[in-house]
Amino acid sequence: MTDCEELNLLKQEVLKASSREALDSCFKKWREENLLPLRKKLQNTSDKEEKRRIGLLFKELKESSQKIYQLKKEELSSWKNISCEPRKSFRIEKKEVDYESVNYLSEVMERVSNFIEKYNFDYLEESEIVRVSDNFDSLLIPENHPARATSDSFFLTSSGKKKLSEEFMLRTHNTTSTLKILEKFKGVNFKGASFGTVYRKEDNDPTHLSQFTQLDLVWVNKNLSIEELRELIEALLEELFKGFEWKKIYCLRPSYFPFTSPSFEVDLMCLCKGDEDCRLCKGTRWIEILGCGFLRSEILEKTHPNCCALALGLGIERICMIQNLILDIRSLYENNFKSIVKEK
Repeated sequence: MTDCEELNLLKQEVLKASSREALDSCFKKWREENLLPLRKKLQNTSDKEEKRRIGLLFKELKESSQKIYQLKKEELSSWKNISCEPRKSFRIEKKEVDYESVNYLSEVMERVSNFIEKYNFDYLEESEIVRVSDNFDSLLIPENHPARATSDSFFLTSSGKKKLSEEFMLRTHNTTSTLKILEKFKGVNFKGASFGTVYRKEDNDPTHLSQFTQLDLVWVNKNLSIEELRELIEALLEELFKGFEWKKIYCLRPSYFPFTSPSFEVDLMCLCKGDEDCRLCKGTRWIEILGCGFLRSEILEKTHPNCCALALGLGIERICMIQNLILDIRSLYENNFKSIVKEK
């Protein structure tokens, strides 16, 4: 079947869809039958010319199918059917509006989105309420870990006579999404990304929040090394700090996370050049910005037993603070227009 025939088949199925649920179902089925096998063929092809041909075909099919899906999605949107009565009289209050401004956090999120799209990461959005087992046990976090205590995390309890069949909580990290991505692409090499809100039961202070945003990346392949990890880090830093005066000089140092081995943390060189009074680096010249490593084989054995997986996680607010030399993370969420936007 040619690419035109595949797209025509998708159009025919999409036209039949009378609801968002039906549209999502037929689009998912089409992707599984056409795009995923083509991507698998692309990954398993060693010939450069053939790989290039399949890659161009995959890109064209992916972009064209997404356009077909979006057009039908807009057509089915309920807001188009809403009608309202025009007001007979109204009053406009004159207010001063600052134009050409951008929210600090929105800018970081946009850069993250650009990175995900540029390097072909598949995006997955996961619920903020997760099973306790997924948040801890599945990621090999030991029973005596401090985060398991009720003083450190938000656990959900049953109300009234209705009892929960399992224990649930607000996720303490976004790595729970990585488990879902591994299941979704079982047996297939892929790059996956997710970002969203995570929760910690701690007091808000200049460097900590009880609720913040975290980005997680995972890259699964048979042959991955620290060299590829460095390339991933450098590409991400380039996208995040492009246009800022930061020189993107970083240090990769050994660390520990229960679900990765080996594990590393990445420190970015501070602009202060070792000033002891610097509140960003506290005189050390280095600012911790992200954690990374190789997922342990125990996590991969059910979905990708013969593969390696690079994993990386960072806090969006922390990047925002470093980019804009913000000393108090709380100012990002205070109702102060001047502290959260800047001129373009």
